[in-house]
Amino acid sequence: MIKDLFLNFSLFIFFLFGFHRLQNILRQKFPNKFQIVVGMIHGIFGIILILFGIHVFEINILDFRQLAIISAAYFGGFRAAIITGMIIVAFRLSYFGINEGSIFAFITISINVIVSGFISKLVKNYWFKWIYMILCVMILSSSFFFYQHIKYSHQLFPIMPICESFILMGGLFIAVFISFLNRNEEIKLALKESEERYRSLIETSPDGIFVHKNGIIMLANEKAGTLLGTEKSKDLIGLNIFHLLDPNLKSKSFDSFEIFSHFRDTIVQKDNNYTRLDGKAVDLSFSESNIIYETKEATMVVFRDISEQKNTERKLQQANKLLHQLSISDGLTGIPNRRYFEEMYKLKWEEAQASQKPLSLIIFDIDFFKKFNDSYGHLEGDKCLKIVANTVSKTLDITSDFCARFGGEEFIGICDTDEKGACIIAEKIRKSVLDLKLPNMNSGVNQFVTISIGVMSLVPNLSIKMEDAVDYADKALYTAKLNGRNQVHFYHIDNEIFI
Repeated sequence: MIKDLFLNFSLFIFFLFGFHRLQNILRQKFPNKFQIVVGMIHGIFGIILILFGIHVFEINILDFRQLAIISAAYFGGFRAAIITGMIIVAFRLSYFGINEGSIFAFITISINVIVSGFISKLVKNYWFKWIYMILCVMILSSSFFFYQHIKYSHQLFPIMPICESFILMGGLFIAVFISFLNRNEEIKLALKESEERYRSLIETSPDGIFVHKNGIIMLANEKAGTLLGTEKSKDLIGLNIFHLLDPNLKSKSFDSFEIFSHFRDTIVQKDNNYTRLDGKAVDLSFSESNIIYETKEATMVVFRDISEQKNTERKLQQANKLLHQLSISDGLTGIPNRRYFEEMYKLKWEEAQASQKPLSLIIFDIDFFKKFNDSYGHLEGDKCLKIVANTVSKTLDITSDFCARFGGEEFIGICDTDEKGACIIAEKIRKSVLDLKLPNMNSGVNQFVTISIGVMSLVPNLSIKMEDAVDYADKALYTAKLNGRNQVHFYHIDNEIFI
């Protein structure tokens, strides 16, 4: 008997699971006849339960048809319970004939229909509603067993306790089961509503947004399609995000993506260069964060076009670079000015002091430059300064040496070398200027433009100041002039060396 009751109850659970999933469809398809449809479906199922019922006491059948009535009352209300009860009674009378069992079934079913219908309508609390209806069925079932016991002396044990236990536990299980299905449906509905709101927010966002899983785009709004060069956002679906990257940035971006994927609660903001699907390059500013999309981990990317901003930044950088270049360059010759020399001199002095390596200064000026101006004019004088500055700059090692206009026709250079190397460079400079063969007929030194050079070399230390080293080089230049010009003079603190 217990096995047959389990089978009957299993059928009921299977029916509830299917009907619960079907009810939303029925509500939409039969909005005005939903209660009637619920009653008919439960009535038909009640017939199935009778057919799988257990025959007890000759003409009496034990099954869970009464639970089908309270289920109909729960889902469809009073009207559904009445229809279910009428179908079950009609089948009972037609299939088994009119007898004492059928009449008693008619009475208990009618009572259950009326009580369950009123309970479903008046009681609002879910659990109280089910408990009251289950108690009603238990009372009706108990009355059946007591009636059989009184009239026919049928034994109450063990069949009555077993049946009542099945009704109680089965009814409570059904209540829990339906509650679970309702809760699950509510979660699904909430999730669906949340996703709909989520999609709505994405679609109306002024920024481009797409959601991807492991780099494959799953969702994208129209703005994303516009920014990435597609006619419709659906063209992005299934696309690998790394196909949009500049090829030179793919490796770096993939590494960043791998790192980001391991930190699920982070929000990363970046600027990057992308190649749109129509082939155009675009600068995008984007932020990405981890989300749950369709119950799985995914990444949401929000981005906007910053090409105009980037162009403005580039122009500003170029303007700043130009302004900086103008601020450190001599307006006439184009080589660094005295201000920049002082910055570089301080930097190189500190580097040499820290490494204890030699640093050399070379100061030179054009011999009798005033006479050159008087003879050829100031325009030619300016031209002469430019040519000399350009020549000297080419002569120096551009990777380590430095040359600037110190003032007037005077220039100064910094070399990362010792006194021997500095003297070689200085002589090379002197000769390169002479080899220009710029006429200077009234100089009194040579028929061409010549220069005089003073050289100073030392390893910087705390006992000597930066200004003193410049002064020593200037004294060497002065000595070169006194000694006839067009020559290099090296200044040593202890003695002087002529070249």
